[in-house]
Amino acid sequence: MRKIFTLLFAVAALSVAPPSDAQQVQRIAAIVNDDVVSMFDLQARVQMVIVNSGLKATSEVRKRLAPQVLRTLIDERLRLQEAKRRNVSVSKRSIKVAINRIAKQNRMGAEEFERFLVAKKIPRQTFIGKLRADIAWVKLINQRLRPRITVGEEEIEEVFRRIKSRRGQTEYKISEIFLTIDSPEETSEVERSAARLVSQLRAGARFTAMARQFSQSATASVGGDLGWIQRGELDDDMDKIIATLKKGEISDPVPVPSGLRIVMLAGERQILSAKPTDVLIALRRIFLPLPKKAAKEDVRSQLDLANILRETITGCADMQRANQEVNPGSSAKLGKVRMGDLAADVRDAITELSVGKISAPVSTSTGISLFMVCEREKLKDNLPKREEIANQIRRGRLGMMSRRYMRDLRIAATVDMRV
Repeated sequence: MRKIFTLLFAVAALSVAPPSDAQQVQRIAAIVNDDVVSMFDLQARVQMVIVNSGLKATSEVRKRLAPQVLRTLIDERLRLQEAKRRNVSVSKRSIKVAINRIAKQNRMGAEEFERFLVAKKIPRQTFIGKLRADIAWVKLINQRLRPRITVGEEEIEEVFRRIKSRRGQTEYKISEIFLTIDSPEETSEVERSAARLVSQLRAGARFTAMARQFSQSATASVGGDLGWIQRGELDDDMDKIIATLKKGEISDPVPVPSGLRIVMLAGERQILSAKPTDVLIALRRIFLPLPKKAAKEDVRSQLDLANILRETITGCADMQRANQEVNPGSSAKLGKVRMGDLAADVRDAITELSVGKISAPVSTSTGISLFMVCEREKLKDNLPKREEIANQIRRGRLGMMSRRYMRDLRIAATVDMRV
């Protein structure tokens, strides 16, 4: 089976064409202030994107990826320059820890992962360079922006009240890719990039990989995961679009303040309404076997025995005793099981069954079973924890602040694009 690596941080990796001669790869793709983005950088990143996202390595795919990659590489240079200006550095140990974590996520050792990069024709310096840029930006954001964010108890309580007031309504698990538009002049270019991303996603590219690589939101590091969203938390246009999506579907690019958003519906559920199939029960069973091609008399005899047992068994301890009589040496205990994991006929027989009461006989081709529920866990509301709510608020604010920070860096930069 083909192994696919998932980068820990947002990984932008694209290329214009397959590696060619030395003169071609040393051409300049862009100059960002005083730093050069070479064609080699661009080509190597393309290869990373193709491997990471599962796209086909065709010349057409490489060509369509190029503008997205170049924009990402330019942003990366700006982030590294700002980190250097702010005396934010990335140690060799941090790089090593990140590589080990990524290798572990992909069920590889560090050395095996290095061999994987070689096999996939991804230069090590390209991979390390991207890691360095991502780690530096995270450190910079954490040092300069995160300390400015505070979340009060009243804000958390307000979210709790809003969630409880919507009990029984639908909420949606959403993933996003956010592309910023810093000025009106960029609108057309960003729209084209967004359209290409949607096309690639609908052609089979993995959403989480593409979000890590191209999204300019704080959710990029978690593959674009916005968590569970209720109507009203996003703008009205987004609410309408999400309501039309089926699980796994990708939206068209949606204009939002300061950019475009592409979303995928990952799931939906009822607010504060746990599913009956998620209940855990302690289940016991008496099994009365039938021979292959059992005669009607055999079936009738076992059904008669099952009905006698139903009349005489009065609780879980009695269930165990009776099982020893009809099946010496075996146990009636099936342990704790999830209702949703049971066969439909068994689930139907015990769903309304009171604890300590025996079920009606359940017949199959191999035998007849009697079931008893000895414990049933209460359904728990899917209310989020306070810290989860606080973290969601922080992520939203941090995302907005980091996008503004990046916008300011772009505005102040001198960028000369050569391709």
